[in-house]
Amino acid sequence: MALLIREVDVNSTLTYPMAYSAMREAFEFLDRKMAVNSKRMRTSISGSTLTYQAGGFREYLGYKTFVNGTFMSTLFDKNGEILSMIESDRLTQIRTGALSVLASDFTVKAYSSVGIIGLGKQGLAQIEAFHELKPGVKIDVFTRSQDRMKNALSYLQSKGIKVFPVDMKTLCKESEVVVTITRAKDPFLKLDYLNKGTHVNAMGSNIPEKSELYPEVVKSSSMIVVEDVDMALEEAGDLILSKKMGMLDENKIVTISSMISGRAKARREEGLVTLFKSVGIGLEDVAVMSSLYEEVKRKGNALELEVKGKWRRE
Repeated sequence: MALLIREVDVNSTLTYPMAYSAMREAFEFLDRKMAVNSKRMRTSISGSTLTYQAGGFREYLGYKTFVNGTFMSTLFDKNGEILSMIESDRLTQIRTGALSVLASDFTVKAYSSVGIIGLGKQGLAQIEAFHELKPGVKIDVFTRSQDRMKNALSYLQSKGIKVFPVDMKTLCKESEVVVTITRAKDPFLKLDYLNKGTHVNAMGSNIPEKSELYPEVVKSSSMIVVEDVDMALEEAGDLILSKKMGMLDENKIVTISSMISGRAKARREEGLVTLFKSVGIGLEDVAVMSSLYEEVKRKGNALELEVKGKWRRE
């Protein structure tokens, strides 16, 4: 029997520590070539795009698909049995928030201040993740929309999460870690805004046409951490723009899996920033899906469906 895990079940069961631990383990496996990530596929028609991303981890194989903000995932075991179908919008938010903390932890090591630029659903999840996984960290926030700021502050106050709304330049000067998680098409984060040694998590763009960072930020990075080198060079608008302008040194690129395994070390050079450029990969989703599935199965609080995916003539 397959489990149908709805958004309400995801929200009540999946935690940021669960997502953090699952992805950390998956990246350790990936570095040992015991996990796999597949390149993303996109299919577009009539102005809409279906995105498909997949991976394999331990005894699990799975994929996530989404169209215009609607997310669905399927988890299989290695024998092809359908284990779970999951509504995955909230899962994606929690996964992305935990990933940002994970990347910061293995690049910066110790930090006490974070700035979040962008306060949509993903931005709020970033705040929740740092608040929960890094207790006591100071969180500055910025968005250009006053209505979005008002709604975000109301939501965060209801959750008991304290943040400090500031302008973008102040946020950058006060934060050891700066997170960009916006829908911006054009660069807005300048090197002049950042202190020497700041770490940047660029989480917003995973298509070539969009970039949050000016190329000077990429050029001034002592190291550029990515999930998958090929995907980053093909999809990360921030890196693609920098490469076009001759401002990307690919020798600076390392994978987060090599950082977590200890095979690569953090390179923090005087006067330079560090960068994690995320595009979001299927392995991350499968790792978090598997952790969620195991917990829901343990609790027994999801709808069971008989789903085979096979037809046999009687």
